[in-house]
Amino acid sequence: EEEQEVQFQMKTHGPQYDSNPVILVVNACSSRDLHDSVVGVCFIAQDMTEHKLVMDKFTRIQGDYRAIVQNPSPLIPPIFGTDEFGWCSEWNAAMTKLSGWDREDVVEKMLLGEVFGTHMACCRLKNHDMFVNLGILINNAMVGQEAEKFPFGFFGRDGKYVNCLLSVSKKLDGKGSVTGVFCFLQLASQELQKALHVQRLSEETAMKKLKALSYIRHEIQNPLSGIIFSTGMLEDADLPEEKKPFVVTSIDCQRQLSKILDDVDLQRMIDG
Repeated sequence: EEEQEVQFQMKTHGPQYDSNPVILVVNACSSRDLHDSVVGVCFIAQDMTEHKLVMDKFTRIQGDYRAIVQNPSPLIPPIFGTDEFGWCSEWNAAMTKLSGWDREDVVEKMLLGEVFGTHMACCRLKNHDMFVNLGILINNAMVGQEAEKFPFGFFGRDGKYVNCLLSVSKKLDGKGSVTGVFCFLQLASQELQKALHVQRLSEETAMKKLKALSYIRHEIQNPLSGIIFSTGMLEDADLPEEKKPFVVTSIDCQRQLSKILDDVDLQRMIDG
């Protein structure tokens, strides 16, 4: 049972003994041999310490946050935001680099529909479900139900698909009133991106095999039904006694083949 996106803290030692704990997000994958037996475990970890510190600072902040949002430091994660009316109000340098869209291209546009959407949007989403989920996350954050590390993705300006994790936090003014939301993107490491790419290719290959096997089964069933009907007609015909055993054997074989086609588990065949 493989686990993904598990967050925990690791105590520092040696020269960093007095430092704060290191925050890691870990994926656990099982290693298997040729017989599909588990022979070990592989952990892929990302150091999210700086990312977490930035997020915590955002959630605690009560004053001017623009200096942080517009900071070009590579330690600042991709951040975008919306006001309480749904207009895109923030789009930092890391988000520009990731998406290919400048701040001027997206600010003061509707975040849902114009910036992120399924058709004529700057950052096109893969499907309508992703669009609906993004709207739900933003609305929930407005009322205090903040989300962390939700699977998210979009097509950048160059057409490349960006896989990431989305965290949404409410934005407060000096009086503690909700004035919008901040959205933080966590990018997968190169190793994790490669693993996700291989997994996606495997899923696409499996789906192609499933469609091919379904087509073959369908194409076999049609002529088999015709053979069963024709054999049934022969069974009712006045055949010589020495020919009837051949008809009975043929019917048994047809029934067995039909049963195999009906009972076959295509997914199990694909999995080997």
